[in-house]
Amino acid sequence: MKITSEQNPEPGLTPERIQEKANILETNLFKYISRLIDPSILHVKINRELYPDEVINKALLQLMPRFNIKPREYVFKLMELLKKNIPQGQQETVEASLTDARENPPDDATLIIRNFEAIATPTELEIFVKGLSYAESIDGAIAKSFFAHEYTPGKLSKTGVIDFKELNNYPIINAGDNLLYITNEIQGRQGLSFDGTVIPVEEAKPLAIKVGPGVKRIDDLSEIEQSKGYLLQAAKTGVIILERNAQNALVGIDISDEIETKKLDYSTGNVGTQYTCPISMKIGVICNGFKIRVNGKVEANVVDGGDIITNDKAILKTLWAGSSVRASKDIHIESASRSQIISEHGTVTITKELIDSKISSPTLIFKKNKGLITNNTLEANSLSLAHLYFSGENIIHFGHTLFKEKEGITTALKELIEKESNLKNTQNLLMGTLQLELKRLIKLTLSNPDLAPHIKQLILATHTMDYDTINREMAVIQKKNNTKVVATVKNLFNTLEKIPHAINICKQKESGLNKEMVEINQRMTSMTLSIEGFLRRAATIKIFTGRVDDKKTSKPDFMTESSDKENQYINVTATYSLKKGFEFKY
Repeated sequence: MKITSEQNPEPGLTPERIQEKANILETNLFKYISRLIDPSILHVKINRELYPDEVINKALLQLMPRFNIKPREYVFKLMELLKKNIPQGQQETVEASLTDARENPPDDATLIIRNFEAIATPTELEIFVKGLSYAESIDGAIAKSFFAHEYTPGKLSKTGVIDFKELNNYPIINAGDNLLYITNEIQGRQGLSFDGTVIPVEEAKPLAIKVGPGVKRIDDLSEIEQSKGYLLQAAKTGVIILERNAQNALVGIDISDEIETKKLDYSTGNVGTQYTCPISMKIGVICNGFKIRVNGKVEANVVDGGDIITNDKAILKTLWAGSSVRASKDIHIESASRSQIISEHGTVTITKELIDSKISSPTLIFKKNKGLITNNTLEANSLSLAHLYFSGENIIHFGHTLFKEKEGITTALKELIEKESNLKNTQNLLMGTLQLELKRLIKLTLSNPDLAPHIKQLILATHTMDYDTINREMAVIQKKNNTKVVATVKNLFNTLEKIPHAINICKQKESGLNKEMVEINQRMTSMTLSIEGFLRRAATIKIFTGRVDDKKTSKPDFMTESSDKENQYINVTATYSLKKGFEFKY
């Protein structure tokens, strides 16, 4: 600060006038010092041309005690400084210690004392009163987040169950992905103010985050092996689970590959409808119209019209009307009504009842004493329905998927053989055309004899189709004679060079399909069907075997229906062999 006055200095001031002006200067200085941001240093500038030295001395004698600065510590040195005849462009400095035995500096600054320093020029007096600068403590903090943790909902309850309202807002993370970088706390340093009081600082606090088993901690060390902070990284694939305190501050993080919730409805929303969630789910009820698509296992008590898609297995208790389940692996269900159930590579097991539903699976098992099966359409390659009561019309497609798969392989083999044959025919035709064009190429030597040795080497190379030599000689010939004849021959060679590779690809694919054909024939010969139980009145079982048409409306290969007897016992088995086809025993 530079203290100035609007009035010109007055010569020969009376004591009263000196006191009056000193009071004004003291007031201005006090107001300025009171607004200082850094309490460890006082710094003011006073214009000596506007304030006489006696006014400055008087003002400082009145002001400094208000900041615990005793006049005896500096006043004589200051008076001597102001009396000096200082040349223009130069300055004089005085320093004084202000700390006495009664002051208590911070523990880490016992050897530090306050200093008074005055710097005078012919026109200005600059004053410093210095204590000890302080450093604020820095708490541990999240320096970098690799996901939007501020907007991640939900937290773990005491029972470990997730409490959330929008499952799709949970970030999906892969094993090895970074989560958060946390900096360590840095303890601050107390200071000493210019008036001799201690400047306290709060103790730095670490960011205490509980790390679950799904998260690993990696320390970040400096060059001298001191920890600067640590990185939190996902130890497994799943969804990020955060725990927050009452102030909504982050206090815990984990990765979960299994989520449990009571109900999938409007309060939660769908799961994995945009991206497949890499988790397992335990759900009480999946309500009508809500969908779940995950990589992990799905367990549910009730599917009330909801949809489930999983790349693992599904364990379900009850499916009500309008429900659908598609699993890559096994599906286990107690009872299902008016539902669609598909297992791509596993087994569907029903343990209680199946009503008005559709099932497609490589293997289907229904084994329950007095179990009920009514008006269903079943598609399987191995089927076991034992100890059941059948009612209504039950349609069974036995081996349909394998025959359809075999038909696809047969069609693909025919297409490959046809393509290979076409390639060979094209090759023969092009070779005939090439011979004619080579004769035209030879005629070019009549007008350009330099081409003769190159054409000769080219023709010799065509006997073994040595394309390294062919391409080299064609490049020379084209450079010497870039005519239409040369371009035609070059294009023929380019096309012929690609044909053997295309034929080899066909042969490789053909070999793979032949292996698949052997495998599917083995799977077909292992197909079995077993139906045992009782037909209720007006009950019918229709079995269609090996059909490859999608309409499935032709006459059944086997059919049985109840007589007037209430519970008619049936026991039907079927097998398949490549020679005899399907054989039924009943």
